[in-house]
Amino acid sequence: MSDVRTLHDRSQRTGLRLISVLVAALLCQTAFARAETRITATNVAMRDGVELETFIYLPEGDGPFPTLVTRTIYGLPITPLGGELFDSSQTLADLSGAKEDGDDDLDPAEALARGWPLITENGYALVTQNTRGRMASGGVDRAWLDDRSDGYDLVEWVAAQPWSNGRIGVFGDSGLGMTAALAAAAQPPSLDAVFLQAAPADPFGIDMAPEGGGMKVETLLLQGASLAFDVSPSHVEARRIVPADEAELVEAIGGYFGELAQGIRDPLSSGVWMAAPIGQSDELARLMPFWSLFTDKEVLASYRAELNVRGDIIVPTSIVSLWQDSFVRSAVALHDDLVMRGVPTELLVVNGSHYEIDDPRIYPQPRMLSWFDQWLKDGPAPERAAVELAVQGTSGFLRGSAMSDLVAIPMVVALAPNMTLAATGEAPAAEVAFVSEPADPVPTLGGRNLLAAAGASDHTELMARDDVAVFSMAPVAAETLIAGPVVAQLTLLTDAPGFDVSARLMDIAPDGTASLILSHLARVTDAGKGENRVTVELGHIVHRLAAGHHIGLLLAGSDFPAWDRNPQTGGDLFTSSDMRPATLRIVTGGKAPSTLAIPLLSSN
Repeated sequence: MSDVRTLHDRSQRTGLRLISVLVAALLCQTAFARAETRITATNVAMRDGVELETFIYLPEGDGPFPTLVTRTIYGLPITPLGGELFDSSQTLADLSGAKEDGDDDLDPAEALARGWPLITENGYALVTQNTRGRMASGGVDRAWLDDRSDGYDLVEWVAAQPWSNGRIGVFGDSGLGMTAALAAAAQPPSLDAVFLQAAPADPFGIDMAPEGGGMKVETLLLQGASLAFDVSPSHVEARRIVPADEAELVEAIGGYFGELAQGIRDPLSSGVWMAAPIGQSDELARLMPFWSLFTDKEVLASYRAELNVRGDIIVPTSIVSLWQDSFVRSAVALHDDLVMRGVPTELLVVNGSHYEIDDPRIYPQPRMLSWFDQWLKDGPAPERAAVELAVQGTSGFLRGSAMSDLVAIPMVVALAPNMTLAATGEAPAAEVAFVSEPADPVPTLGGRNLLAAAGASDHTELMARDDVAVFSMAPVAAETLIAGPVVAQLTLLTDAPGFDVSARLMDIAPDGTASLILSHLARVTDAGKGENRVTVELGHIVHRLAAGHHIGLLLAGSDFPAWDRNPQTGGDLFTSSDMRPATLRIVTGGKAPSTLAIPLLSSN
């Protein structure tokens, strides 16, 4: 998904920018284009007759060629393997004379030369397509709901072209990875393999709006605002926006996005973030009603079903993710599903957050090309482990032939009234209480975020708040790994009809410095007067604990703005402006104790 800095720059524009089919001609004219690559722009009709703007890059030779396909929601030109290289309002002719500016930024012309030529020079044809309702493509952008059928149609169109030998792979990262996954989930007969990087496989079932959970508001508001830029004239017309209103509308949306981007630094002091109920601006809702779609329960249910590709991909799939990416949870779930169904797959999880892999200087990784060489060219299998998991906090990896080779059997510890995490056993029931106040939510500090700061962060000061509860294990005597899924099973009592539980796992140093390892949130919308059993699945992680460090579990009633605030009134979560405090009482001991399951390995 688009880089925040790029989007903020876009927000200053006064009009929607389109890249026409003239891009192809410009590509051929620029000094950095490869002479032997033949580039064509065309429109490809989908099954309903809507034509989508498509670019074809053919390598040297007579062909036919194996072909790689990617579909983009962000416009051209971009590297076909990752983030945007430059402002899409610029033409390639403008960039042909670009010079290094003396800093560490990559020259955009050089970056482009590292994109598609590396694909064509390895003997592949490349097809890129602007998705429905974006750039110069026809139709209306319905935010991924058409990408299964459109992806299927493009793959089968490619297979019928004389320059294609019918061996086809789809690929992409982030939003482009989502369109690739949806195309694969449609099961086009001519598709042979898939490469997904930093991409969601079940965004509204696992990552951003899990059923029975909260709404990943920092991700969804960002994405909703970003989709307003580079929509096509046909989309604008379908939304009944006249050209005279377009510039003013986009300027207002740009201002709103600027408020989001600036306010995320101190969301508790930001009017746009602390609005109750939170929502997109009227102008954005008029052009791209993204947020309002997901606050409709029936529409959200349809998104959960349509965008969940787990169970639907049937061809070999290579997956790359990052431990602090917004979408790592569903990436791991997709890998597990493919393994269970016997579909060839490999998984690499590296350290870092979403945008840290989106650098054109590292594209394309040999990993992608060697994967496609195996499945599209009948080449040898890549010489690497099927599962490679970075050890967070180090430069090392765990490697094995299966996930089960690398994860530990969970150790279950109980939350105790003395604020420790100790071995489970019979203990009298007790309670640890705190008050959750949605008007003063516990702030997000790092984690698996897209717009908010991601990754490890210092929670030392936050631990001193009186609206959190922190439980700690004894320090480890030797270096230890957390390796596998972490699950908190909690029993809570409350005086409110609804509440959230945020669980944050922390690495606490001997000096008391607490760094976030990972976090997640669970939501209860129909709390009973008695005990409420709540499961918080924090997800997989491989993390190194140094000798003398100890594990901490911080529990709170909110994690904002990573997740939307629960008003705790029992009213509608997305339309109610009323909020109330709630007392949360964590039950320790007794017949239903609160526990933490954590997989620990000695470092050797």
